[in-house]
Amino acid sequence: MDDPIHLESFNHDCSRELRLSAAEFKKLRSQQLDYFLVLDLEGKVEILEFPVLMVDARNMQVVDLFHRFVRPSAMSEQRLNEYIEGKYGKIGVDRVWHDTAISFNEVIQQFEAWMAQHHLWRKELNERLNRAAFVTCGNWDLKTKVPQQCKVSRMKLPSYFTEWINLKDVYLNFYQRRATGMLTMMKELQIPLLGSHHLGIDDTKNIARMLQHMLTDGALLQITARRNLDSPENVEFLYKNRI
Repeated sequence: MDDPIHLESFNHDCSRELRLSAAEFKKLRSQQLDYFLVLDLEGKVEILEFPVLMVDARNMQVVDLFHRFVRPSAMSEQRLNEYIEGKYGKIGVDRVWHDTAISFNEVIQQFEAWMAQHHLWRKELNERLNRAAFVTCGNWDLKTKVPQQCKVSRMKLPSYFTEWINLKDVYLNFYQRRATGMLTMMKELQIPLLGSHHLGIDDTKNIARMLQHMLTDGALLQITARRNLDSPENVEFLYKNRI
């Protein structure tokens, strides 16, 4: 993320885009977690982009950001070039993807080091996150895509990917209305879209803005889905009313 080519294309200063006023803290509830890790993966065949925003549950400020482009391992070079051109070429970041993308295994190694630096997870304990949870807009990222990518990359599903908060389910139960996707939720919450939809880092920032909005409205965020550590193929959904 410190690569000059990467920094040339992306501004990772979230202080302006996710800034809150003092008045917005009036309904803020005490949360059971200390941090929310907002995640929005990109890539239908294999994961192409892995962005995470670390949000402090107490003041809703962005503490840090992790952003990597991921180089698929099971796609031909020609197919990969066509895929990247089609997905990222139209928004002008195909070149930075080619110049900075690394393997999923390397991304996970760097992500684990990043989490350890923030005391979110300890490798030697091989447990779930410490006082933190992933926040996604849907179950696809952690229910489907990460396990698929782990199989392709021939690695065991890490324990910290075994529970998460699906913001759609929280939205449904808190506001008592159904929203099928990020754009619908943003429209109903009157949050203007920033950046490019389906650029992972921009979608992650927009999901973080929805998270902030829901917290300032008084929502309590709790785990909505959990895998059994002994049988990770089994997922338990913890909300009765869910998308």
